[in-house]
Amino acid sequence: MPVVEPDFSLPEPSPADQAKSLQLVAHLRALMEAAPLTFSDYMADVLYHPTLGYYSSGQVTFGAGGDFVTAPERSPLFADGLVYEWQQARADGLGAQVLELGAGSGQLLIDFLTECDRRGCIPDRYWVLEISPALRTRQQARVTAELPPQLAARVQWISDSAGLSDPQQGWAGGMVIANEVLDAMPVARFRWVPGEVASVRELGVHPVNGRFGWCELSPSEPLVAAVRDLAAHFGPVEPGAESVAAEINPNLTAWLSELRHSLGNAETRIYLFDYGGRSADVYRADREEGTLRCHYRHRAHDDPFVYPGLQDLTTWVDFERLSRLARTIGFAVDGTRTQAAWLLGTDVPARFAAKMQAITDRAEAARLSQGFKELVLPTEMGERFQVLRLRLG
Repeated sequence: MPVVEPDFSLPEPSPADQAKSLQLVAHLRALMEAAPLTFSDYMADVLYHPTLGYYSSGQVTFGAGGDFVTAPERSPLFADGLVYEWQQARADGLGAQVLELGAGSGQLLIDFLTECDRRGCIPDRYWVLEISPALRTRQQARVTAELPPQLAARVQWISDSAGLSDPQQGWAGGMVIANEVLDAMPVARFRWVPGEVASVRELGVHPVNGRFGWCELSPSEPLVAAVRDLAAHFGPVEPGAESVAAEINPNLTAWLSELRHSLGNAETRIYLFDYGGRSADVYRADREEGTLRCHYRHRAHDDPFVYPGLQDLTTWVDFERLSRLARTIGFAVDGTRTQAAWLLGTDVPARFAAKMQAITDRAEAARLSQGFKELVLPTEMGERFQVLRLRLG
């Protein structure tokens, strides 16, 4: 396979970051001595290695000075939309707990609890499930520094709670939020003629010319099973279509099953936000290199082998497949909407208008207006990001 040449236009890491990345490279090379790694295993290590991975080591930074900006960093109006949903859930009699999966910078939980305090609907408990020790430490510091004690006391990290060693003992129902969690899960990468299972060849990673590069592997059984399920709902194969790269998460069913078990039978509404679309869009025949994207200091590029451990790797979420698998696990599926359609269907437009009328500082008004536009405009996050709502109970 052709070698991916490194992108020398990317900013150079600091000496300390380079040293950490080289440690991870040495670790990966040792793993590859026996055989190439699947891309899924490579992605798992560069993102989640316990001490050297992008998320685990604290390398990730959010916001204007980081690698990327998520919706909560763009505007507190994102949290306002979720507080509206929370109020609707409470009015319908759901339990008084919130669970956030992967709290990132901690901005969403801070904005959410602050707005709940204003509206008089503070949850009894705001659980956080964070697999990155470094991010968990940052979140805890922000909660202590930025929330008043009566709100900070409501936040509990699951890994710190013996009461959730059996998750069903701690979860009493309510709302679950996962913002940009699914896109960073390790995926299998493969080449195929879209819709033809027999054409699938898994893509692996091996050392080549002093760095890492792609190689072809015989597809694993989980990959073939996932692609077979996808192809069964994909529609007719286009005549004369050529082989293209694509990605799929073979472990998505297992993840959904674990989530379903953890929530027990308590009545719950789950909101999954991410960028993606329907199967036909994610696996379009003209996506020659799939949807894999890398993010480094606000530069989006296509080379997953540059600066291992120092950059984020993401792929689009197939919301059609996600919905189908969720149903098989036992979730009720309320449907998928664009982020813009969801946000405009809450009380956020009215609150935005009221806030704009009350603001006297022009710079503050400009920031609020820009943040709202970034959340809803098609050229920004409005159409690229989707929200899927699932229900239990």
